[in-house]
Order: sequence, then structure tokens, then C-alpha cells
Amino acid sequence: MTLRIGISARLLHQPPPGSGLPRKRLQFLESNMAQWIMSHGVVALMIPFVDKRMVTSRRRPPVADLVDSLDGLVLQGGTDICPKFYHAEPWRADMDCDPIRDEYELDLLRGFIDVGKPVLGICRGAQLLNVYFGGTLVQDIPTQWPGAIGHLDLERYDSLIHEVHFVPGSRLSDIYGYEPRRVNSIHHQCVGELGKGLVIEARSPIDRVPEAIRHTAHPFVLGVQWHPEFQMNGTSPAGDVLDSGPLMMAFLKAALRRAGRVRRLADGMSRVRERALELGSGSR
Repeated sequence: MTLRIGISARLLHQPPPGSGLPRKRLQFLESNMAQWIMSHGVVALMIPFVDKRMVTSRRRPPVADLVDSLDGLVLQGGTDICPKFYHAEPWRADMDCDPIRDEYELDLLRGFIDVGKPVLGICRGAQLLNVYFGGTLVQDIPTQWPGAIGHLDLERYDSLIHEVHFVPGSRLSDIYGYEPRRVNSIHHQCVGELGKGLVIEARSPIDRVPEAIRHTAHPFVLGVQWHPEFQMNGTSPAGDVLDSGPLMMAFLKAALRRAGRVRRLADGMSRVRERALELGSGSR
């Protein structure tokens, strides 16, 4: 049974002239993300954004069909989440955010969580998980988190590294143990007030900035603030970092368990129907 993992799309509303489609919205997938997932022997598929206003002849929203056909969801990183989705004012007037993508991903997230399929949020994806469950975000760590270390350097990008500590008893400590680990850091926002049912899984040890969260009522709904797709096999431009393989394997095992239960149930229901038909034929 080959698992099918959906990846949320990044949206580009104003492509550059050289794209060939300068006046059309584009959807795209960062190639490291697909490589990270598919290197574990599964199929990775980008989930297209579908404008609800263009869907007029469907009996149910297209999101339901997409969720049915996939075994898990990975939420990509990207631009900031609009503060209106967590009932806050923008930290500055020219804040860059994308409400169209926010609504698209929140709909996807709702679909996967409602049916109990695993979700892994990466960077922005971890923040979206917190917002979905009613939490808030620190909109700018450098100005709103006193004593914070550097979590974003656009010049160094994925070579900016710092330590994380996993919370005792956390899912990540089960996966990686309790030793401090090094991860990349490409974010200026982080989890603020935790959403309902969420717990902190990891923190930056010096400034205590949250680096990972998990929902306690779901088999696998977890978000990490770093980009594990940039540090496959424990390597990165800056040297030795946390191996991303065990995290992906934990996610895929959760997807496999869930898919197996559903398919066993479907097989059982099919046998019941077949038996009922046999009994009905015999009575005639």
C-alpha cells in the first residue's frame, strides 16, 4: 500500500514577467519538500487551491474529495498569517500576508482533522495549527519577545542554526531523545497563546521561544518551527543538524496506521454486504 501525502500549495498572486504567466495566479511546491517526503517511498502530491467562487456544479466542496483521496497533510512554510484570523491587529501597516492562502489552508486543515488523518505543519504550518485551534501568534519576535536570539537572517537563510530542547514526555522526545539538537531558523513569528488542546513540544533554550507544538487529542497533529526538508540526513549548509528522517517516518507511520484501520473497516463492511446479498438470494 503506497501512501499518498498531500502538500498545501504556495500561492503566487503576481508572478514576475519572466514566468510566462505574468497576470495569472500560480501555485507551486518547493522541491526540497517533495524530495523529503518521496525519499521515504511514498507519493507526494500538491493539493491545488480551488477558488470556491468558481465551483457551481458540485454536490459537495472539492476539499472533501481531496481529503478522501489522501492519507496525510503537510503544510508548507511561507508568508505570515493574517492577524484577523486570530483576532489581532497587524504589527505594522505594511505587513505582508495572504488571506486567500490562509482560508485555503484552514479549509484543508479542517478537512484532515475532522476525519482523523495526520497533519505535519512546517514553520508557517505550525503557526497555522495554533491559529486553527484558537491560539495567537507573536507577530515579530525581534520587537515583541524581549531577549530573543536571532531567528531570522535573510542573508544566511537556512544556514542560521540554533539549538532546540525537547520537552520531557513530548512526542519529539520519543522520536529524538532529550539531548539538545541543532535546527535551522527561518522565522520572525512564533506561537503566542496556545490553542485549545495544544502543548509545547520544543523550545529554543536561551529565549524560550516555542519551536514545536502538538495536539494531545489527535494521533498525529504536530508542527515544527524549523524546516526539516532543508536538513535531510542531518546535513545543511551550516553543518550537522537534526536528521529530518525520524520525524517524517513518525508522520508516515501515523498515516499508515490510520489508512490501515479505514481499509480494514471498508473490507469488513464489504464482506457484510456480500454476506447479506448471499442470504437474500437464499431466501428467494
